[in-house]
Amino acid sequence: FTKNGPARMRMTREQEATHAKLWNQQDWEQHTRRDRWLQVLLTWPWSKLARGVAPTVALLMGWSVVVFQQKLKITANGLGFLASPIGLLLAFRVNSCVSRFHAARETWGKMIFHARDVASTLSASPDVDDATRAYACRCLVAFAWCAKAAAAYDAPEALKPVLDALLPGESDDVLHARKPALAALAKLRKATMSLPYAGSHVAKGIHCSISDLNLLYGGMERTLTTPLAPMYMRHYQRGLLVWLFLLPCGLVGAGCTTAPKLALIVASVAYLMLGIDEIGIQIENPYAVMPVHSLAEGLTRDVAAEIL
Repeated sequence: FTKNGPARMRMTREQEATHAKLWNQQDWEQHTRRDRWLQVLLTWPWSKLARGVAPTVALLMGWSVVVFQQKLKITANGLGFLASPIGLLLAFRVNSCVSRFHAARETWGKMIFHARDVASTLSASPDVDDATRAYACRCLVAFAWCAKAAAAYDAPEALKPVLDALLPGESDDVLHARKPALAALAKLRKATMSLPYAGSHVAKGIHCSISDLNLLYGGMERTLTTPLAPMYMRHYQRGLLVWLFLLPCGLVGAGCTTAPKLALIVASVAYLMLGIDEIGIQIENPYAVMPVHSLAEGLTRDVAAEIL
């Protein structure tokens, strides 16, 4: 951290595990390496979570010094009655956020599966000409990138080069639609509606997969537009702050002898408790931290592999 300080800082930031990328074998090996605890300590100063809670922790440390100087005291046992319900509220909050994250990742996984299924079925259908296969697959890829743009709140202009390449002559129709992803899906449905399939089960499978893509996009919209109850979040945050501001008073009443010791204990407890809340905040909107660009790239490669 001295001579090669900036380089070391970049290295530790890059080596810190993150769910904002698709993991490979190297990432898993890094995640389970024997010196992972040392790595956790080295990356701590640049942790996004630590930066998020630092202002509140600093405020509580300052408040602890004031409490010690003024000898403000409360019964320490009273804090125990508040700790259990606050812990339950925090656990419920984080569990709900983690469930949203896994549901969002499952949604994209199913999108990739159904897109790949449509592409492979069209590729295996002998009566479908190559031009129609290619057009249908371009519609699938256009749907994926439009869904990615919606998930990441990208500006519509960012989609134009992609749509111009995939759907020349029709890109403006998709781009200016109220929901571009569904416009691309509608073009796919229209292109595959009356194809000469080898059997009715083939047509049914394709149309069911297209309907499932529509359903999955609706699930993604639901997650994007419906947060966990803000009233619930405000309630437990207020309760947590009250408990943390009362904590130094209880510790002084329990016999804490020095201000630095009091500030250190309060800071440690606050970091853990506020960190749990910060984790929930960071993953409540899962598409803000998910590697949606990499997922769209993966879908594109899978669909292209079916027809090339």
